[in-house]
Amino acid sequence: MLDKKMQKRLERLLRAAPELAPGPDHRLVIFSDLHLGDGGGNDDFKKNAGLFLAVMRRHYQEKNYTLILNGDIEELARFSLARIATRWLEVYKVWAEFAARGALIKLVGNHDLALLRRRPGDLPFPVSEALKIRLGDKSLFVVHGHQTSHLNWAFQTLGTLFLRWLLHPLGVGNYTVARSSRRRFRVEKRVYGFARSKKIMALIGHTHRPLFESLSRLDTLKIEIENLCRRYPQAAPGEKHALEAALARLKGEYIDLQSKDRQARRAENLYHDGPLLPCLFNSGCGIGRHGVTAIEIVRGRVALVYWIDRRRSEKYFAAEGYEPQQLGDSDYYRVVLKEEDLEYIFTRINLLG
Repeated sequence: MLDKKMQKRLERLLRAAPELAPGPDHRLVIFSDLHLGDGGGNDDFKKNAGLFLAVMRRHYQEKNYTLILNGDIEELARFSLARIATRWLEVYKVWAEFAARGALIKLVGNHDLALLRRRPGDLPFPVSEALKIRLGDKSLFVVHGHQTSHLNWAFQTLGTLFLRWLLHPLGVGNYTVARSSRRRFRVEKRVYGFARSKKIMALIGHTHRPLFESLSRLDTLKIEIENLCRRYPQAAPGEKHALEAALARLKGEYIDLQSKDRQARRAENLYHDGPLLPCLFNSGCGIGRHGVTAIEIVRGRVALVYWIDRRRSEKYFAAEGYEPQQLGDSDYYRVVLKEEDLEYIFTRINLLG
């Protein structure tokens, strides 16, 4: 349950959010949590910079997507905006190309919250706290997610100073909500509760954990394993060998994910009593070990995609059900992890909410 203060805060954000109403041939992509730094050893973005630039130039810009950057884009908790913009000039140039055709929307997160306190003329691009996307009579609420924290601005400012002037010179990295399973779950549960109460779809970042239809990858694996187990008894002998191989792969991934998050709640997908509504999505982050995740919304369909560097991961090339799409002649590939029709999602939200 959301407390009244939190409910009012999110309602204010939803009311005040600028509105985007794309046409029927819309192409939108949402990224979050890139954490651009100064290119040094503590710059989390650096390992995926080449992949991200290639994806921007050779896919989303060429295909005329509208780009939505959903918070924690610059790592202002550790670096100045001037140092970031100087080091990643090529990234800002590509974003400027999106902006030139009115196809760039930039929102703030807790690590770049200071942008709201700058004069608009001092910023490379305008920023907002949230965005409302209208697709017909349906509403999609895009917000970073840190707004569900009760920490006030003064504390966040002091935390930034502490990181930049004390921990950063010592080589200590960020402490984010992504490192705590309890805090991740709390953020997700609060945004889920708000979206459910409003019968809307919410897109967040902040936790660095991709979500699709309110389900994490761990939750999705449980469902996939159960479905394969149900198919196995009636399968033909030849098919059983394939099912056994698929189950072994999914089981291995499940155990691996569990071992990385031993503090996870036993039923993280149960945000409330009753049917789980597909109203919460998360674009993940741009600083993953193997690549970058994003949410795409194209002509009435929504997809969770993973851009990977084949030199760092072969997993999706061997896995059944995935068809990695190569980006030109590069080592970068686009993998659609999950995809669904928006009309179907909103039907479930409206009928089950």
